[in-house]
Amino acid sequence: MVFSSSAKNSKTSLVVDSILSYIITNHLRCGDKLPSELELSRRVGVSRVSVREGLRGLKFLGLLKSTTSRGTELCEMDFGILTRCLGFQIAVDDVSFQQLLEARLAMETSALELICGKLTKKQFGELEKLVDCTRRDDSADETTRDFQSDQSFHRALLKVSGNQVLISFASLLAIFFSKNFPKPAAEKSVVASAEHRMLLEALRNSNLDLARGIMKQHLDRYRRKEY
Repeated sequence: MVFSSSAKNSKTSLVVDSILSYIITNHLRCGDKLPSELELSRRVGVSRVSVREGLRGLKFLGLLKSTTSRGTELCEMDFGILTRCLGFQIAVDDVSFQQLLEARLAMETSALELICGKLTKKQFGELEKLVDCTRRDDSADETTRDFQSDQSFHRALLKVSGNQVLISFASLLAIFFSKNFPKPAAEKSVVASAEHRMLLEALRNSNLDLARGIMKQHLDRYRRKEY
């Protein structure tokens, strides 16, 4: 029997689901070994070739790895690989700037709950160094917005949340967000820095609602192209 490309993909997807189900059902953890391809094919009810294809896909995503001495084992998720795969899909789907903004807004306002009231003195000090995202152009005697510095502040905020999944997805989002970033207006150059300061002060006072409001206002300016 000759399978079409879609049929092969569907079968591989079912095999992957079966392998993942086996891992969950048997409470496997990082470093635990999976059964051999032959044993998995018996358990899943498919050929070893199909099992091999499923395992290859999971290895590509960084969920599994194989060594000569230990065979195939479960490993810690490589979020870098996952981020690149998702990034490719976002690029292919031609996601709109509006959707990126909505995703970033939801992510960063929600992350504040993990941060508020938990920042150490050292972390406040590091964030304070990143608050100012303005840059003076001496040749033009003009203050403009330093986009990279602005993003550094937001990345630092997410980093102190300690949530690696959140940090990885935010990094992915930032790549596509920067490509669609509206050109900054010189007359609005100090607004972002001022809002960074207000946000940090709200966090210092453990005022979560105020911090969320400032973040929403801060990011919503992109929608109105005020930066």
